Amino acid sequence: MSITFIEIERQKNWRIAFFFLILLFFYFLSILAISLILWEVPEDKIAWLQRGIGVSIVAIIGAIVHFYFLTYEAVNTIRRTLGAKEPDPEDQLHKRLINIIEEIQIASGNKQKITGVVIPSLSMNALSALDYSGNALIAITEGLLSRLSREQTEAVIAHEAYHILSGDCREYTIAVSLLGLPSSFLEKMAAYGGKRIWSSPFYLLAFILLKLSLLLNIFISREREYRADAGAVRITRNPLALAQVLYLLSRNWRGTGLIGNGLEGLCLVNPQISELDESEGLKANLFSTHPPLQKRIQILLAMAHSSISELQKKTISEEKPLLSESPLLQENWDQVSDYLCPKCFSPLFRQSYEKTRIFRCQACGGTLVESDKLIRIIARRDNNWSERLKFLARQTLKENQINYIVKKTKKEEKNIPPLLCPKCKNKMARTFYSYVYLVMIDRCYICKVTWFDPKELELLQCMIDNSMGGDYSEVAEKLAE
Repeated sequence: MSITFIEIERQKNWRIAFFFLILLFFYFLSILAISLILWEVPEDKIAWLQRGIGVSIVAIIGAIVHFYFLTYEAVNTIRRTLGAKEPDPEDQLHKRLINIIEEIQIASGNKQKITGVVIPSLSMNALSALDYSGNALIAITEGLLSRLSREQTEAVIAHEAYHILSGDCREYTIAVSLLGLPSSFLEKMAAYGGKRIWSSPFYLLAFILLKLSLLLNIFISREREYRADAGAVRITRNPLALAQVLYLLSRNWRGTGLIGNGLEGLCLVNPQISELDESEGLKANLFSTHPPLQKRIQILLAMAHSSISELQKKTISEEKPLLSESPLLQENWDQVSDYLCPKCFSPLFRQSYEKTRIFRCQACGGTLVESDKLIRIIARRDNNWSERLKFLARQTLKENQINYIVKKTKKEEKNIPPLLCPKCKNKMARTFYSYVYLVMIDRCYICKVTWFDPKELELLQCMIDNSMGGDYSEVAEKLAE
């Protein structure tokens, strides 16, 4: 017997109601436990009844307030949690993303406005969310956006748009907002406890909420990802593009540590690499958030009448992103800016670098980059590095021991006056980009800009490219068999 659309919606409403009952039960037990700790244990049935009624009233009020504020503002809360930002209309890839979202929204027939945002991270993933306020969100990481062609980006956006169009992501957004977001927040609070984390009440509460959120996976089928894959193919008519994206994600960092526990069900693929996700059976169907990547890829390849070997060859040949669009036409793009070089005091020129805006000194070759654009530049691999620069990057990563470099740099640069920020004229801090990638930079924490001496930016990019590329996950190894 086929299930009608009305029946599907009724089942979703029942599941959301069940989520509320779980939340209410959690509040009841928590408040009851607190009352037993703070006050004496009731001695007779009447006292127990009074205590139970009082606890029930407080639990109902708490659960309703929790449900209302977190479910009606779930999208904004998720966005703040991930630090996602609006696309930059001056950035070519961001502008392309805006256009694709508009095109997919029209092609899918979805009249609901979808907001596209970018997560400033080198990881590769995407997610969608929908709440009771009608807010619809599609978020994609900077790392994934920079590695995809237009066709592949369309496939990802179509997949997430189908979740919104079908309403699949609403019930998971509700589940995440009720238990996953508080769990993720409390985990971060517990992390500040250091060695006391295991005995911290915040950690215990986060652990309970996380386990409850995982139990909700029982009531949300992992089959929704298969439906979204099929929906994306129906919208784009390009199953191979989505298969390429999934294969690329199987080989790279998906956001482990960035996307908190409890939020993984919203993502295109699970940020946490899980054996359960890559298996089938009753246990996997009950507790896993995503179906096996290998099976999803095989289904898409069957639609495209292609094979895994052809997919591997095509993906390897397209390791670099396809950034061949014409340059963004904009006034003053290569014109003199109002800023002066902090080294030689020559005017800085606006230039397009890695499809985004930077300020470069034509006299000394230094570069000024706004901090929110730095992650985009690092994520984009549009340059063919020379063998000399690759060698220099490898040698720097290999030979520069942190303790030695820190001491030597502090000693050598102790008497060097700090540079003045081209924007606010305050002193900039001379520091390493990070203690993993030892490139000296000058940062202004007020204006949030970074100054790179000649070749420092290219050296940093080359370092990161050399150290992050070429890793294969277990899924990729299975596909290669």
